[in-house]
Amino acid sequence: MLVKLPKEVGRIMGTLQQSGFEAYVVGECISDSLAGKKPFGWDISTNARLADMKKLFPDAKVLSEKFEVIRFEYIEEIVDKNGEVTGESGIIIDLAAYRAGDQYEQGRLLAADFVATVEEDLARRDFTINAIAESQDSLMDPYDGRADIKNKLIRTVGDAGVRFREDPLRMIKALRLAAELDFDLHKSVYDAIVSGHTMLSDVNPSKIRDEFTGMLSAPAAGKGLSMLLGTGMIADIIGQDAVDRLTKREMQDLTTLSQNIDKTQPVEDRRLGLFFACIDKKKIRPAIDRLNFDEVTHQHLVDAVNDLPKLYFTNNKPALKKFIYQRSMERYEFLLSMEKAQRIVFSYDSETKIRSKIFMLDEIHKFGEPIFPEDLKIDANDLIEAGICDRDNAQKILNMLTEEIHTHPKKNTREQLLKLAKVYSKNKVAAALRGIHWTR
Repeated sequence: MLVKLPKEVGRIMGTLQQSGFEAYVVGECISDSLAGKKPFGWDISTNARLADMKKLFPDAKVLSEKFEVIRFEYIEEIVDKNGEVTGESGIIIDLAAYRAGDQYEQGRLLAADFVATVEEDLARRDFTINAIAESQDSLMDPYDGRADIKNKLIRTVGDAGVRFREDPLRMIKALRLAAELDFDLHKSVYDAIVSGHTMLSDVNPSKIRDEFTGMLSAPAAGKGLSMLLGTGMIADIIGQDAVDRLTKREMQDLTTLSQNIDKTQPVEDRRLGLFFACIDKKKIRPAIDRLNFDEVTHQHLVDAVNDLPKLYFTNNKPALKKFIYQRSMERYEFLLSMEKAQRIVFSYDSETKIRSKIFMLDEIHKFGEPIFPEDLKIDANDLIEAGICDRDNAQKILNMLTEEIHTHPKKNTREQLLKLAKVYSKNKVAAALRGIHWTR
């Protein structure tokens, strides 16, 4: 075999073949393997139907009754020396019945016909590099996918325009594959994307998000981003209105990012942040909202476009404490990693500022200087027991105390905090207007 199969894949294929069925590994696991990548997911196609699969593999998970797909998961947790789970390793195997005539809507498979041969199954596939099938005794490559892998080329099975009209999501998938494999687009693919990328407006934004995130996280993300800009498909990420209003500076930043993003670590949220931070926050915020990122990623991206400039000019300990307090330590650490990545991409002269923030935070931790209300030497119960305020107002006073202690950490004693709290509680007008200044 051209592709070295994991033992779990070989065992499943062997079981099918011993029972009189065909079994081929197909799809991206083949192209990844031939391109030198180690696949995490493996796809097996067979002429067995779902009822047969259930009999042969009763413990497998049924992934889709409608499209007759079952799944095998061989996943182990990666545990560090401290016993903490840091990730997962292993493989996922999907076993599917041969099918053809796939019908898509908004990037989602709606219907298909089941067929008898692997040749018919391969004919429905998107790209030649994914239309290769291999069993333990034969290889099917009817569209010269191996030649395209050798030539590092993304080409469709049949007419590119037809394939993209069937499923417009394939256009951004082409860029994701190019970025993952460091391949180029065949001219027919490039031209079809240029003329047809507006069809992506009918695709579920979450599907676009997943392919776009995969592209930016890939080893050759810069190539994918250059293709995104060159084909005009950036409009399908940030919106045509935002594209029409891009400034020369923003376009230059996006171009510079495409040239240098591969120098940064392939961390999803950070690379997404680098992209969205190239564009003014008022223009780009609707795109961040529309792509339906998970809550943590969404917050990271909003922080990237709103708060990176503020962090850049945070240059003393009280200001740094306030910055962290108003967000969280996790959000601050993400933004600091963004600042480091921007220095790599855009050659910003910010290393001294970054080192200064790291030094200041080390000192804050070293001397136990409070950042959050829970770092104070008193809590809400102390305020209530001292008769200073009721529970409804306790948190407000703790917040004001925290901001005071940011500037004067030596006042973080029970005696001085209670004394300050009494002042704040008695002068309610001053407390309400705290932080508003009329003099300078």
